[in-house]
Amino acid sequence: MSSTTAFVGLGLRLKAVVRWPLDKLLVWGIKLLASIRTYFRPQIIYKPLGPNELRVLALYPPLTNRLDEPVHCSLHHVSLDHTPEYKTWEKQSDPDLCLYKKTRAWVKYVEAQKVEGDPYFKRNGVMRHTWGDYVTLSYSWGLGIQDHWVIIDGQFVAVTESLYLAMRTIRKGGLHVKSPTHPNYRLWVDAICIDQQNASEQGREVRRMKTIYGDSIGGFIHLGAASDDSDLALNNINSIAQSLRTGYDCSKWLVNISMEPETSWATPAIKAIIKLLSRRYWSRMWIIQELAMGQDQMVLCGDSCSSLIDIRQVLRLFVLNLEQVVAIIGYEGYIENTDSFQCALALLWWIGRVRELVTQPKDSESVKYRNLRSPILGLALYASATDPRDKIYGMMGMLPAVLASKIDKKGKNYELTTREVFLGFSKAVIETTGDLDIIYTSQLLQSKKSNLGLPTWATDWTLKNCRTASIDNSMEWYFGLEDGEDQLRDTIPSTTSDAGQLSRADGGKIRNIHFSDDGELLFCEGFCIAIVDGHASELIAAQSDTLAMSSFPDLVVQPEAHGVCPYGDSSGMTEALGRTLLLDPLGVAFSKCPIFQIPWAGPDADSDAQTGECTFGDDSFAFFAKLRENGWNTAKFGGSFISFEFLRRRLGLFQIAGRTFKDYFPQTISQGPPPDIDCTSIKDIVSNSICRRLITTKSGHIGMAPATVATGDAVYVLIGCAFPVILRPGKNAGQYEVVGECYVDGFMKGEAIRGLDDRHYHLQQMILC
Repeated sequence: MSSTTAFVGLGLRLKAVVRWPLDKLLVWGIKLLASIRTYFRPQIIYKPLGPNELRVLALYPPLTNRLDEPVHCSLHHVSLDHTPEYKTWEKQSDPDLCLYKKTRAWVKYVEAQKVEGDPYFKRNGVMRHTWGDYVTLSYSWGLGIQDHWVIIDGQFVAVTESLYLAMRTIRKGGLHVKSPTHPNYRLWVDAICIDQQNASEQGREVRRMKTIYGDSIGGFIHLGAASDDSDLALNNINSIAQSLRTGYDCSKWLVNISMEPETSWATPAIKAIIKLLSRRYWSRMWIIQELAMGQDQMVLCGDSCSSLIDIRQVLRLFVLNLEQVVAIIGYEGYIENTDSFQCALALLWWIGRVRELVTQPKDSESVKYRNLRSPILGLALYASATDPRDKIYGMMGMLPAVLASKIDKKGKNYELTTREVFLGFSKAVIETTGDLDIIYTSQLLQSKKSNLGLPTWATDWTLKNCRTASIDNSMEWYFGLEDGEDQLRDTIPSTTSDAGQLSRADGGKIRNIHFSDDGELLFCEGFCIAIVDGHASELIAAQSDTLAMSSFPDLVVQPEAHGVCPYGDSSGMTEALGRTLLLDPLGVAFSKCPIFQIPWAGPDADSDAQTGECTFGDDSFAFFAKLRENGWNTAKFGGSFISFEFLRRRLGLFQIAGRTFKDYFPQTISQGPPPDIDCTSIKDIVSNSICRRLITTKSGHIGMAPATVATGDAVYVLIGCAFPVILRPGKNAGQYEVVGECYVDGFMKGEAIRGLDDRHYHLQQMILC
């Protein structure tokens, strides 16, 4: 080390020693002055917001390097009126652009103008208002305990720890009034910028959340303090996402790691990523709309960051290679985080689809239940909310205006009970869509677990979702893409007919739906098409707190021998079974996935079929090795090959048309399918089977029913339902309770409606209670 370097180092240390007491005194003075001001004015005095105004925070840079120096900011009323330059561009832009899509188009336009040397845009950048522009902050409210303090306009204001950490991180990142790059950016934070003591203002601002987030110039997501190797997680997310963009085969990389996870340098990073994606933030109800409507969010945790797009791509990689990920982190580690990880999976997987829906032109089309179910209603079932009514109100900004208007009571929302809100929502969806499909959104054990006493056709949104959607099932795994992700675009199998209509059991017949005066009973029309005479065992989800839906999950009831096969011959029965497993009435997915070409796994599988267990002994691993030798690439099964094998063994001895389930598969290993054959639909079979049972009916039809099905249950086609429904007699004569949807192959495309015409079936009024 040279003498000059040593001298400089000594000088810096001396400077730090001298500054330490001065900085301590300065922070003490700042706190003292704020305490005095807070004593005389203990609360922020909020002035009413004008018609086109917003409150925003201006952050100030720290005066010292001390961690105990409070975050200092000021609250401003700003007009959202745009600059003449923005208005001129807006008139020339695509009128169908809205929310974040319009902002992205504006940013691209400004960058192009700067390249051309336009002095205005070189000076003002992307600012759309005379005062500058704003970014939003999305963060976890946690337990809501306000035990930290920030200084706003000179006085102390109590905030939660998560908000305090978020503001400090953003300020440290350079977003403050003296920033050399972002001096005119302001921050919008719901907890501060909305008067939380003014219920009327709260209601108005909640209704325009869609605009606030969608019209921002950018956004931050803060996951909380650094912990559980979160820095390692975010740094590796950035690296993996970059590898995906360059075309690197990250699936093969995960396979290699899973072979020897104990010795791989990447194992701790993958464990850290799973921990990061299991944080409580991802399960908050309100963040669904914050992420769906927000603009180009950066995800912060501690002092590390990544983009939401990169996190989504890494999550997608992990889901499509889930079995390798589980092998890397260990089964116990996966089970420990499964429930919270499931929330992140649903949210980040579907958020692209939510954005597609909320940015559609207002007059684009009528409201369809399938667009609500996957993803918006599905996400609400996974999410958590401190106030259960927010499970509904948190969706309002994402719902079509005609439906949201039926839910919004204009300032009186929180005067309703939770039961009234949930019951009113189910009724509003039925009235808006004209369909009854929401009646089988309920959790299967709702009648036992819910304390709200709801009718069986209405959903208790506080109960955890237990099965995949059955309506337009292809959308359940539609990833939904952001700009710049086109090279990863998913192919979505068509689930509509040539006329563009969704396949429906009721054939699209005109509905006759109404409610009793008190809203408790639902009146519709329907008829019985089948009686259940056999069912397989239940497949239980591998989650830490998930129990079987039925009282006897291992119970198998073999069906009676049927003299006539309604599907023609054995080939027709095999196709019907494939469509049933995929909930695929048109057979589009089945035609592309070689389900029944996968060989049966030999003696181990035979033994497991007897017990209903899944042991995977030496014979099984030898069998898997032979599969690979013959061209069966198990990594192409959407991360679900082992799960599918477990499902096959559990159903192995169930009789279908005189043959056991295992007999539908080849008993010897043949050459694998061509490399371009898509086997990822296997994951759909696994997810569809969870909390459901394979069934047969007295007429010889096969289907997929809720796990709570019992022999003797009656299956109905209700006019207004896309799927047949299992109903049981209610306590009062003439009334029926909803058990759940029931896929029955041969009745999914309106076939039963033809039976009405020839009087094989008889339409009757149904009363659902």
